[in-house]
Amino acid sequence: MTQAMEEPKRLLRVALYKEGTSPMEICAAMRHAGEIWLVPDWIRSPRGRSAKPLRMIPLSKFPHKKFPPTSEAFADYAIDGVVPKGLFDRRVPPVLSAAFGVLERPAVRVQMGLLHYPS
Repeated sequence: MTQAMEEPKRLLRVALYKEGTSPMEICAAMRHAGEIWLVPDWIRSPRGRSAKPLRMIPLSKFPHKKFPPTSEAFADYAIDGVVPKGLFDRRVPPVLSAAFGVLERPAVRVQMGLLHYPS
């Protein structure tokens, strides 16, 4: 059964460094069930009107900081340290999945028109 999101449907930006890469990257995130979740990939519906996260990773599993909402802020949050690259692989190793509380293909559907970064 698919559930609708009960919280704001805007994407958040999380700045992070993936293990083995040098440039900082921005990963999409969203609020769900009272928590902020990283959403590295989406599965779009056949008509492109909605999308489901391929996987969700709780931000709370990482040391992080919140940036104040200013016009200069390039992200809403930043993860301190390096994020294991395996969390972004097509198949997450079971050890990483368990350690970081990864949700694979969660029953969350979001209307594409509501998925946006704040301007």
